[in-house]
Amino acid sequence: MTPDAIAGQLREIYARLIASSLSVQQNGVSDRVISLTQNKQNFPVRTIGDLPTTTALKDIPYSDLYADMLNKNAYHIKMIDGALISFQYTFRQADSELIKHRLAFFPSHLLPTIEEAPELYSADNLYSDILENRLVRFPIRFDYDPVNYVDSTHPKSHVTLGQFSACRIPVAGPVLPYAFVLFIVRNFYASAYLRYRNSFDKRFPYIPTNFTISDGERRMTHFVMGRNYNREYEIPN
Repeated sequence: MTPDAIAGQLREIYARLIASSLSVQQNGVSDRVISLTQNKQNFPVRTIGDLPTTTALKDIPYSDLYADMLNKNAYHIKMIDGALISFQYTFRQADSELIKHRLAFFPSHLLPTIEEAPELYSADNLYSDILENRLVRFPIRFDYDPVNYVDSTHPKSHVTLGQFSACRIPVAGPVLPYAFVLFIVRNFYASAYLRYRNSFDKRFPYIPTNFTISDGERRMTHFVMGRNYNREYEIPN
């Protein structure tokens, strides 16, 4: 996994989400070198998708959190139902080693009105599954955070559901942007995915990734994300 490979994959993801009309607004993905202090050491890193600081990790009502992200443009993709998607990767500049990522999906607590998003309410039922009254929308975040690793308690790669502070479900390794977006689209925009699946399922150039999950974490319920993990993945006895 390299910064250039991730940047290229993000450009293609933008194109596919726009072509399918799932993305209605986009903010550019920044790509810059900054200085990072970690473990009392200062070194340059290349960040892809850096965003303004928000209240996303504070204990405030979700409606306030969402409004803060929206007002500060602290997202990369705004979906047709108001959901916000962001991609943030940090690589060590010296050797292009991935040292952190955060991939987030923050659904809107209120659907847009028909005046704000007429396509959402069109007669072809493409988005009927998004509009069901019974739905409970919740945020999803995939983090790669090896600095704070604690075996089976704070996995290097993990997924958090619903902003629960202790929810860190192990993930086999760092998550590629495409695996993340396909997970979101397949599960939460299923009708649109089925219509445009030829586009969404079109393969990307192979990007190698590493397993970071421990043996103990593999014995727990966990996620294995994307095609790169299809081979030789075994659960220990």
